[in-house]
Amino acid sequence: MKKLRLILLFLLLAVLFWQFDLNSFLDSLRQVPLVAFLALLVLQVISQLLVNYQWCSIGKLMGGAHNFLQMLYVNARGAIIESITPGVKVGGEITRAILLKKELHYSAQEAATLVTLQKMVSFSSFFCLNLFAFAHLANKIEFFQAWAAKVAFSVFCLSLMSLIFSLFFLTNLWEKKISEKSFKNRWLLILQDYLLTLIAKLKLLKRNKGELRKQFLLSFAIWLLFPLKMIFLVHFFTPHYDPLLLAEITFLSYMVGMIPLFPGGLGSFEATMASLLRLLQVPASASLAITLLFRFLTFWFVLLLSLLYAVLWKRGEMGKWNRQKS
Repeated sequence: MKKLRLILLFLLLAVLFWQFDLNSFLDSLRQVPLVAFLALLVLQVISQLLVNYQWCSIGKLMGGAHNFLQMLYVNARGAIIESITPGVKVGGEITRAILLKKELHYSAQEAATLVTLQKMVSFSSFFCLNLFAFAHLANKIEFFQAWAAKVAFSVFCLSLMSLIFSLFFLTNLWEKKISEKSFKNRWLLILQDYLLTLIAKLKLLKRNKGELRKQFLLSFAIWLLFPLKMIFLVHFFTPHYDPLLLAEITFLSYMVGMIPLFPGGLGSFEATMASLLRLLQVPASASLAITLLFRFLTFWFVLLLSLLYAVLWKRGEMGKWNRQKS
């Protein structure tokens, strides 16, 4: 069964890499100084390490006994699965939960809770940024000025943010409501236990002075690194750009990329970003080059690093096991 899963993963990754347009990427890469591109790669590594630090800090607050490198392996495996599953990162989060239980000895409830907590903190920041981005872009780009688009997007973001923030700040009310329910169905009982565990960990997070604020600020910092890379990249293609609009385009492109249509949001992300850049009067050739390079930084480079780290980690683990056996 394990061999079958590995073969399937290999085939899916092969199909994914087959879609990579190497010639277009190399043509785009020639337009950016090598030192600048290396700096962008370093910024992406910093982004990934900050995300891993957030997982570690929340995990340790919950009582997890693991180090930074162990959690990095869990996140590397999660990133690999994210790349071959459509949008919203569900496949990656399930993988992380399984590995937290298998590799880091979390219980099933604790693993699911850690995944949920990290997503709640990350997505609350992300949707907040997207709401402001859309509100500003709607006054600049005609396509977003239709009332239906404004209402639909605002309701979507505000609904999710309201749900997340109510869980953070109305924990006692949620706990009372959920505890009062009596279920006979096995799956509903499991869901009830999971929600009560989540609320208990949320309370723990809130009791640690400044920890909740720290996690929100960290999430904002992680997300803001993405438009920073975008602005730095665009600078090499055109001197005429609005940094605020570029940041907003980056966030909205990520939002569209989360719609579960293609593996890793491929296609939908690129089409959205290139189209929005064109609406800002960026030349078509530059829009395509910027989109290809940015996608390499935030998707392909992360995938390659994750594959490399996962393989090296497994080789190291196998080496330890063989030494203990001998």
